[in-house]
Amino acid sequence: MRFAISQAEQIKGKLVMPSCKTTCAYCGVGCGIKVENRFNDQAFHASDRDFLTLAGDMDHSANSGDLCGKGLALLDSLNLPNKLLYPRMKKAVGEYEDISWSKAISEVANKFKSTIDKHGPDSVAFYLSGQLLTEDYYVANKLAKGFIGSANVDTNSRLCMSSAVSAHMRAFGEDVVPGCYEDLQLADVVVLVGANTAWTHPVLFKKILAARVEHGTKLVVIDPRVTATASQADLHLQLIPGSDLQLFNGLFCAIASDKNCNDKYIEQSTEGFEQALKMAQESAGSVIDIALHTGLHPETIAEFYALYQQSNRVVTASSQGVNQSILGTNTSNAIINCHLALGDIGQAGSGPLSLTGQPNAMGGREVGGLATQLACHLGFSKQERQLVANYWHTDRLPKSKGKTATEIFAAMASGEIKAVWILGTNPVVSLPDTALVKQALTECEFVVVSDITADTDTAQYADILLPAQGWSEKSGTVTNSERTISRQRRFVQPQGDSKADWWALCEVANALGFSKEFDFKSSADVFKEYAQLSARVKQSFPHKQFSIAGLADLTAQQYERLVPTQWPINDVEAMGQKNLRLFSDGLFATTTGKAQFVATPFTAVITSHLLDNTASNINKVRLNSGRSRDQWHTMTKTGHIAKLAAAEYQPELKLDQSTLTKHGLLEGELVAIVTGNQANPLIARAAVEPSLLSDSAFLSMHWSSQFSKSGGVNNVLSVAVDPHSKQPGFKNQWVEIKPVQVVEQGTEWGQSVVDPELLCWDVKQQLQGGVCRHVAANIAFSLSLTEVENTQFPPSKLSTNGHVMQWKYQHKLITCMVNKGRLKTLVITAIEPLDIDSNAIQSLINESFSAGSTKKLHQILRAGRSQIVCACTGVTQNDIELQMNIDFATGADNALSLIDKVQQKLRCSAVCGSCLNQVKGIADIVIAQKQRQNREVA
Repeated sequence: MRFAISQAEQIKGKLVMPSCKTTCAYCGVGCGIKVENRFNDQAFHASDRDFLTLAGDMDHSANSGDLCGKGLALLDSLNLPNKLLYPRMKKAVGEYEDISWSKAISEVANKFKSTIDKHGPDSVAFYLSGQLLTEDYYVANKLAKGFIGSANVDTNSRLCMSSAVSAHMRAFGEDVVPGCYEDLQLADVVVLVGANTAWTHPVLFKKILAARVEHGTKLVVIDPRVTATASQADLHLQLIPGSDLQLFNGLFCAIASDKNCNDKYIEQSTEGFEQALKMAQESAGSVIDIALHTGLHPETIAEFYALYQQSNRVVTASSQGVNQSILGTNTSNAIINCHLALGDIGQAGSGPLSLTGQPNAMGGREVGGLATQLACHLGFSKQERQLVANYWHTDRLPKSKGKTATEIFAAMASGEIKAVWILGTNPVVSLPDTALVKQALTECEFVVVSDITADTDTAQYADILLPAQGWSEKSGTVTNSERTISRQRRFVQPQGDSKADWWALCEVANALGFSKEFDFKSSADVFKEYAQLSARVKQSFPHKQFSIAGLADLTAQQYERLVPTQWPINDVEAMGQKNLRLFSDGLFATTTGKAQFVATPFTAVITSHLLDNTASNINKVRLNSGRSRDQWHTMTKTGHIAKLAAAEYQPELKLDQSTLTKHGLLEGELVAIVTGNQANPLIARAAVEPSLLSDSAFLSMHWSSQFSKSGGVNNVLSVAVDPHSKQPGFKNQWVEIKPVQVVEQGTEWGQSVVDPELLCWDVKQQLQGGVCRHVAANIAFSLSLTEVENTQFPPSKLSTNGHVMQWKYQHKLITCMVNKGRLKTLVITAIEPLDIDSNAIQSLINESFSAGSTKKLHQILRAGRSQIVCACTGVTQNDIELQMNIDFATGADNALSLIDKVQQKLRCSAVCGSCLNQVKGIADIVIAQKQRQNREVA
């Protein structure tokens, strides 16, 4: 048995930690992290960030020491503005008072009990998060499903992974990812479908690029956009959004017609081949038909099909671009069908790989986090329910599945669900049809929100706010995309009176009268009970693949020292195992032991929804959304980190030039995105992305009203769900766009004086040492600086008293508020968008303001702004261009050598690699410019 050495210990009530191994708080890669205290004898709190250092854990199988830009900035996330420190109760709209935990627990328990007594258990619901630890998830499901008796428990994994879950269950009989990350390095061909892996899972993308160098792995990317990932592909299939199902149905047909099927495997280990193939043939048609549906050239399709079949080992990895579609489940099954036809499931370097978006989406699925599951991959059959009921000693277990995420909020809006507890997620931003979600939370009689901050859009609707422990404060386990269970460990003292989510749930359970069943003293106690339930399940359902039975007798000390371990863990000797593939023996978790080919039709109704380009859509575009490189979900944990906010500091609607022209838009203008489900339009800045398909648009998913006045992309998206998984189709909806007339726009630094009521555009950006606001309005606002003397002074005559000074420079109106000789507020406005280094101007705020300051301000304005390319190092485009020009002059005359030089000297793209495509693009431009200059000289 192997355990990591833990050096954490409690001394005099404070945590002293020479060294701690934990896991990243972000995506499903599940990277290991090592945090060290540079002052070993110093007890510290989260505010003492300078005492800590952070690096990737060289011993963790997921990342072997690599980290992406967000992971490297994790310590910067600790000093969260407006951290929720104590329980709060609403006094009036927008007004809260701090209360004790005992009062908060009493309020929650009494409200839930009275609601259940009056309306029944189905009148309450829980909405959970892939940000929770497995122990939190387990207790929430035990309380809700086991003792309250409500199956209305769902997780935001419904929004990102539930179509993959449904596909796994249909094909394999269980929600199981067969392969592991090592397969990406062993494959001859890696196919990435709907996955901008270079940005969303950068550590895995580095593995793929390394495999290309080491043994020539080919990379195929299937995506409607030329993403950072697609730009580095050997073959990019830029297809019409939503048409990937047809592409893989056609691939399945090609494998069969070219006689590349593994007939022996199909006969011995699968069922449903003929029916699935017939449906695929009817759905896909000929290569010409597939080309018509996908928008691809027939030659490109044929090249992809040939490459796929001629390679010995192929991994098809998919993510939100597949899942977040009303075709998500069928598309996932169409991918699996191709691998079943080849017979390569569970073989090294082969098979389907679902890349999860959250750090513990997998762990939540394991303990029944979805409304359609019970713990340990059990469903709601009589035998499965009886096992769980007996183990939990309850007679309240629901007889059928509960409402899913969108159904829960619809039921809240209609008055059917009257009390809800939301833990660790921000549904006002993350769910589609924001107006409906707001209505649901307004209509719901009692709303409890557990979070790390009170600033989220959802927190504004809470009757009770509970302070949850965040990453670095909480302790438990998470499971990553390749089924590896890792410890997430506490290494700072929790701030205020924040508590673990499992603890808060247990306290409410105790107040409801279930004290015996929720007598957990630590997360280790919770995990042990969960592992013992797993042992019972494995004994009764031996065909189930999921098992942590080998951890059923884990002691608290062993739990503390638990090393990353891939499940199934059937005995304690399996501790520390990795690179374990499932179903390699051809035996599956279905009742017959055989995998199921699944018919995946592309129906006429779905075709109409996805491909409709009739006259009614002449003023519309297909809106796609997705992740930005440096931000996370609704920016609750990353929006306050300056270096992560720098690269994309405002909502931008990306369009190609022809679409801009067609809709009467200019690059840099504000554009309104309009649908019928919101009162006010969503506003973004128009930006050109030449590679986008015509009549397509892309907007980052991260923005919320916390950072942008008009809110996020889901304001304009309707609730359209996959019929099998109930996962919303975020990726492909028609919206209308039109220009926004702006009279004045600009940026404000320092003390806020611009009245937000005057603005149509108000975007907050975190800077080094402060915050600025990017603002715009269709009326003049620069002189409405509120209740201050509006006397104008020339820059040379500065007063030590409070004064407002205004002057024009470079067609910009500059307004300064100076108090006691120090610059307190600076507002710069113009008719056109500003091109200003916001961080440079922030350095003037609160400093002595003199004639020299004015000169420095003018210098900053003349210099303009250079885009941040590398979030890891802070290197800008100008920095890279300057260095490349120097290196070109000294003999580096090709793109590879230029990239190598800047990686060595500036470190950009050499840390996490997610900006490599941008660095390569700059190198191409530099070379083209130099070659043109040489031709002109010649």
